[in-house]
Amino acid sequence: MNAITTNFITIFNLMRAVLICSLLLLFICPIVRAESFLGLEPLEPLSSVKQRFSVGALTVEPAAWLKLNQHFTKMPHPEGGGTVFLLFEHDDEQRKKKLADLEKSVANLPSQAQGRSTKLLIRQYREKLSKSIDERLSLIRVRWLPDNPVRVSELITSYGKPDERREGNAVYGPVFIWSKGLNAHLSDDKKLALMIEYWFTEDDLAVYFLRRDSAAR
Repeated sequence: MNAITTNFITIFNLMRAVLICSLLLLFICPIVRAESFLGLEPLEPLSSVKQRFSVGALTVEPAAWLKLNQHFTKMPHPEGGGTVFLLFEHDDEQRKKKLADLEKSVANLPSQAQGRSTKLLIRQYREKLSKSIDERLSLIRVRWLPDNPVRVSELITSYGKPDERREGNAVYGPVFIWSKGLNAHLSDDKKLALMIEYWFTEDDLAVYFLRRDSAAR
């Protein structure tokens, strides 16, 4: 299998995946979407968050568990309700590898023999990697530590019964999990939520990529 055929198959598979996601979003109901918190969007760049909440409001939060490609920051809740922690992540290494593979696949081909889609992908990877780190870091998780714990009964009223209940152990307390993208870390008696964590579901990410691809056309 030559390089052109390999690239064609790769691009075809990507297009097929996007089409499948589109059909699923159209015909599967209801879509499980994460609970929005402060209007934050899936994979929202750190640069966008800084513009919305001001750079001065964000403070880098050290954490021993952070990976090299992650950034953890905190800010006061805009409405004065505790502290919000934001976890960002970039995929530079994956992009660099994909870019290197694409460039290698067409390195010995004349320009006219290089597929338009391959050229487009190479250009997109280069453009993404050339952006500032604040633009490359994407939001993947939000944690809210309220000043006053939230009653679990209020969460159940708003979101229904949790889809999963995890018992506490020597390190962590009990946790209630909602599949729409919400975790509640509870007091030992399970009556109060001491911390609420928001994460983005696969449907959230599918909608994000579809919107991004539509805007790029």
